[in-house]
Amino acid sequence: MKEIARRRFLKQVSLLPMISPAIMIENVSKNNNGIISNTGWVRRARRNIPATKDLFFQTAGIGPSPKSVMKEVANYLELQNRGPVNPEVYDIIGQIESDLRKKLADTFGAEEDEVTLTHSTSEGINIASWAINWEKGDEVLITNQEHPANTIPWYSLSERFGIKIKRLNFNSDVDIVAQIEKSITNKVKMVSIPHVSRNNGRALTLDESKIIASLLKPKNIRYHLDGAQGPLCVPLNFHELECDYYSTCGHKWILGPKGTGAFFCRKSMLDSTWLTWTGSHSHTTMDQYGNFELIPAARRFEFGTRALATFAGFNEAIKWNESIGINKILKRIDSLVFYAIEEWTSRGYKVASPTSEDKRSGILVVTLPKGVNGWEIYDHLRLNKSAFTSPVDSPNDLRIALHFFNTKDEIRRVFDFIERFSN
Repeated sequence: MKEIARRRFLKQVSLLPMISPAIMIENVSKNNNGIISNTGWVRRARRNIPATKDLFFQTAGIGPSPKSVMKEVANYLELQNRGPVNPEVYDIIGQIESDLRKKLADTFGAEEDEVTLTHSTSEGINIASWAINWEKGDEVLITNQEHPANTIPWYSLSERFGIKIKRLNFNSDVDIVAQIEKSITNKVKMVSIPHVSRNNGRALTLDESKIIASLLKPKNIRYHLDGAQGPLCVPLNFHELECDYYSTCGHKWILGPKGTGAFFCRKSMLDSTWLTWTGSHSHTTMDQYGNFELIPAARRFEFGTRALATFAGFNEAIKWNESIGINKILKRIDSLVFYAIEEWTSRGYKVASPTSEDKRSGILVVTLPKGVNGWEIYDHLRLNKSAFTSPVDSPNDLRIALHFFNTKDEIRRVFDFIERFSN
């Protein structure tokens, strides 16, 4: 019944193709400097992303979805409302979440039972932050580069239970491993740091993450990574990072819909991770006398009525990127970042981001000309030039998020705008 209903739906609803097959087989050309050129596959992909009509450098805030993602959400929403309890409809809609968990696991190096579907990175961070029973005087280590999503939950726990928050230095040139090692005490119960910093673009390297895990596990200290800027910005393999928890979202570099996210929980940590928010769909059995059993998988952290059509769009976004090639995308991002660093520094300015290949990411933070404020240039570019960047915590810096669909010409134009504004 389920497969018949699925085939009928696919026949009835005309879906946009994810991407032209020609994109998947087209060779990537490089110039003498090894920089990936603006080849046909990029141009074709840009035609599928309406926001590329502007100078869009704000993927680190919210990514622009391809047409097929928007179409997928609309199709499944329309299907759901044909008859939400109709068996033919219900069977198809009911498959969305398990398909997405499997896709996330296969793509980002986890097991399906380690994947929780969330609605944001913040939701995952809250799951992690409430994973243990905190006591007064317990400590959590975060950094000086945090988004409010990895700050406010800890402030709340500090106010409620009296835990202490200690900040590590995650600046571009600082040894984060040494920072953690010297900060460990018998009071530290969790380390929660960015996979990639939103403020300076620094990526935690795989080797750094493995060493951090080796320091924390013998002391039973939980290890959580804020991966809002992780997947499709830098390589991501959950198991290889060796963290206990990883929180991320679908609406940034993956180019999925807002209101989508994922929380990865290492299988060995599942039963020692307390639930805070829970409810219907978290359990396998229950009665009215206090007896219940939780689902023996990370989806026990899911509960309640879900935005299933939006999750279908999340799945489509991953498939769309895979149809191009994730490694291909990541190589192009790094080539554009390398180009932008050389272009900006050749004009006599500095970058606040790391420049080494192992620590740089798709987030490039440039130091602006003297006297130029990040908020002022951000407003000028978005209001007058249809160029979308982001201010960051440092008032003299500007964040330029470089995804694969951006071009060298766009980078030069934004740099020209900034220079003219400063003169």
